[in-house]
Amino acid sequence: MGALAGWLSLVGVACAPKQAEPVPELSASLVIAKNAGALMAIPGVVGLYEGQSFGRTVLRVIVTAKADSTMRRIPKVLEGYRVEVEVSDPIRPMGR
Repeated sequence: MGALAGWLSLVGVACAPKQAEPVPELSASLVIAKNAGALMAIPGVVGLYEGQSFGRTVLRVIVTAKADSTMRRIPKVLEGYRVEVEVSDPIRPMGR
């Protein structure tokens, strides 16, 4: 009987409805514009843009490396948008 009760509790947890993600109040472009200064001030951050992930709008933060000191300062969610981190080579102006 104990094993059955344990199995049923696991099934109940697996089937429980997921919590709804917060719905952003502002467009992603406005959230980027509003927060660009603070995010770009983080050492190692070289860019920001709006992207798509699994059919949802996300904010992407471009970094030169996933250093712990940088990653700790980048939020996981910003004003209702999930934040993803992308590593890039250094960004330089074209023709140089």
